[in-house]
Amino acid sequence: MTTFRSNSATGLLLNNGAKLGPYEILAPIGAGGMGEVYRATDTKLGRDVALKVLPEAFVADPERMARFQREAKAMAALNHPHIVTIYSVEEAGGVPFFTMELVEGKPLDRFIPDGGMPISKITEIARALAEALAAAHEKGIVHRDLKPANVMVSDRSRVKVLDFGLAKETRVIDQVEATQSIPGLTQAGTVMGTPAYMSPEQVAGRLVDHRTDIFSLGILLYEMATGRRPFQGHSSAEVTSSILRDTPPLVTDVRADLSPDLARLIRRCLEKDPHQRIQTAGDIANELADMADSARPSSGRLAANPGDPGPSVAVLPFKNLSADPENEYFSEGLAEEILNALSQVEGLSVAARTSSFSFKGKATQISEIATLLRVANVLEGSVRRAGNRVRVTVQLVDARNGFQLWSERYDRQMEDIFDVQDEIARAVAERLRVTLGAGPKRATNNLEAYELYLKGRHHWHQRSPSSLRVAMQCFEQTIKLDPQYALAYAGLADSYGVLRFYGWISAEAGQPPAHAAMTQAMTLAPSLWEVNFSRGFYILYFERAWREAEPHFRKAIAINPRSSLAQAYYGLFLTMAGRTEVALSHTTLACQLDPLSAFIHCMASAVSSSVGRFDAAERDAKEALELQPGYLLGLWLRGIALSGLAQHEEAIESLERAVNLSRAPMFVGLLGFGYARAGRGEDAARLLNELEDRGSRGEYIPAFAPLSINVGLADLSAVRRTLAKAIAEAAAPLAIRLTGGHFLEELRSDPEVRKLYFELYGW
Repeated sequence: MTTFRSNSATGLLLNNGAKLGPYEILAPIGAGGMGEVYRATDTKLGRDVALKVLPEAFVADPERMARFQREAKAMAALNHPHIVTIYSVEEAGGVPFFTMELVEGKPLDRFIPDGGMPISKITEIARALAEALAAAHEKGIVHRDLKPANVMVSDRSRVKVLDFGLAKETRVIDQVEATQSIPGLTQAGTVMGTPAYMSPEQVAGRLVDHRTDIFSLGILLYEMATGRRPFQGHSSAEVTSSILRDTPPLVTDVRADLSPDLARLIRRCLEKDPHQRIQTAGDIANELADMADSARPSSGRLAANPGDPGPSVAVLPFKNLSADPENEYFSEGLAEEILNALSQVEGLSVAARTSSFSFKGKATQISEIATLLRVANVLEGSVRRAGNRVRVTVQLVDARNGFQLWSERYDRQMEDIFDVQDEIARAVAERLRVTLGAGPKRATNNLEAYELYLKGRHHWHQRSPSSLRVAMQCFEQTIKLDPQYALAYAGLADSYGVLRFYGWISAEAGQPPAHAAMTQAMTLAPSLWEVNFSRGFYILYFERAWREAEPHFRKAIAINPRSSLAQAYYGLFLTMAGRTEVALSHTTLACQLDPLSAFIHCMASAVSSSVGRFDAAERDAKEALELQPGYLLGLWLRGIALSGLAQHEEAIESLERAVNLSRAPMFVGLLGFGYARAGRGEDAARLLNELEDRGSRGEYIPAFAPLSINVGLADLSAVRRTLAKAIAEAAAPLAIRLTGGHFLEELRSDPEVRKLYFELYGW
């Protein structure tokens, strides 16, 4: 049996060449308070591994043995590409040890130059760390000693988190741990961890949870970004005092080329109070992924000067040549279904519906349409319907020279309309020399259900209370005819969401049916982008845990990156999460994808306004109103933007026009906000009284309506009261964000407002 003893020259337990069972020691890797790590050869399997050995002095110590076993158990519970893999727990010659994956590379701090790392490397490495922590936290494991020495990075930026020696499987951990008095190691009653990378709660010896790792990750992020630690001192006492006391400069103050989003993320990680900190490592990983996406060209992103658009087409709304004007929805719906089918074709760019359909009823030249929509070809057609017979005439035009590439006339029975759609889509794809993919399974084979669904979406796009009610009736009738029609359930859920956002129904009235419809849509067709969008849409408007909408919006975009609707709403989500630059990149892309959509320009205006970029917000709202004069959404968003620019007379004019179109509580509140910002306090108070009187007579008045007036008045006590009421009645956080927006954020210096704001948005 081999005897192990400390080498007097190195202080290590094992010499090079020593044997530990079937393992031959090659060289020491490192040593710390929780054990010694060696590079060794597994003579049985012929591979190099890492061995972590418990020193002799610890073997008889139950506490040290418990920690050693706890680390092995913690690591064995984790299976993640960015966490070192444990192979086995063994003992030889009375020495306990475990074998691990041998990670080639260097500690993280060896890769951090003076001045900080390249931005792409920061996001790449930090995202890997966040994903590793998220995996550990999901298992209930907190690392508690995240630092550069415990992060190994290869030359190819492969990242591995090491050393779970201080990890515990408990959700709440007492940092003051009793130990034996062993020279050179942690003394009894001291705090566990490495001082420069500890969280305030660790330093203070308080109970901690997974958020202590988030603070440590924030320190690593700061160091990677700037080349220096955020908390410094000449001794451990000075460093820990700085952690408890100091607020480091924003990384953008240290290094100008870093994005404000990265600075905000790091600041949120370094909040002293765990409740004010960003709450999960998964959220950090998602934010870093978005930063990386926005920093590199996207296949869905349009070039500023696109030149030859390549294989591309715009599908114009088909003309209704039928005697019955009610068939208008069918003509439009047929064109929309062909557009949707073409959108599934790999390599074919298809202009968005709202932009293509904006030319309805206009005598616009094909060449001008193509230039505005950045496409090379235009598909136009007409529909004549009589009884059960339908004639569809279509032609595909090369917009660059006006030549007709292909035309066809289809005289069919109505039950053949699905075949007609397929034939047209296939012919266009073949003529443009691209391959028509199989696409998703047809939504329904029931012709009557299909017609009702088209009619429902036609009314849903109009977004007024009356049109939404008609849309909902259509979707409900569709479902009765075909209970397997997933898109009809999604349309129904989306209708409840719009009604909820504007405050036209309460959460109690809207959430149960919306949830039932959305759940059924997800059950029937979880792979459709529309259904994933609907899931995110529902969460955004009805759930307090609104952050859970993100993976659904991201999946919708992954399935259909050219969906301007999904891109715009993901931008709205991101502004709620405080991820400004990435939010703006998504709404900018949405406007590029759908340049003639008044609605999409309004979404871009809403995002810009909510973050205080009122010039851009006013431009987008004005663009929307030029595309669709008198558009209610454009009027109130332009009014808010103009108010932010202190152009109060124009702001009030726009908001008064909105109220003339709809005296819904939301718009009354926004006009009151405009009056208040303009110094017309009496007019603002008059509208507050109107809302109170209407509520006393039984009308549902969402709390965010008077809240917006109180925000305009900067009446802190009233803001506290109405904001708390809005939260209590489960108002959509997005509605509060867009009606109070940047102006509510300016009131966060008030502790109670800050607390309520954090309750809503988590930052």
